[in-house]
Formats: sequence, structure tokens, C-alpha cells
Amino acid sequence: MTMRLFCVLAMGICAALWYPAFHYQGTLQVLGISFLAMAVIATFIEDSEQRVPAKKIAP
Repeated sequence: MTMRLFCVLAMGICAALWYPAFHYQGTLQVLGISFLAMAVIATFIEDSEQRVPAKKIAP
């Protein structure tokens, strides 16, 4: 599982618990924003890596 997928799933869980656990809405908001920030950072880190093209093997 990639970091971005984990963060998206965690944000979904925070959104799903928003109304049933109304006592924890502040905590869920902080967690959701934190996971969103981690997903954005992971996207920039992944896109900044240079990909090396695969070498073709002669038959």
C-alpha cells in the first residue's frame, strides 16, 4: 500500500466518523488535515524521483 493510498483511506475514515463521533470532531479534523498534508508531501517526493529507463536486452 502506498503512502498516498493510506492517507486517502485515513481521510475517508475521518470523514465517516465525523457525525457518529461528534465529541471527537476537532481531533478528526486535525487528523484529516494531517493526512492530507502527508499525501501532498508524498506526491511531491514521488514525482521528484527520476525514473531510469529500462535497458533493452538484445536477442
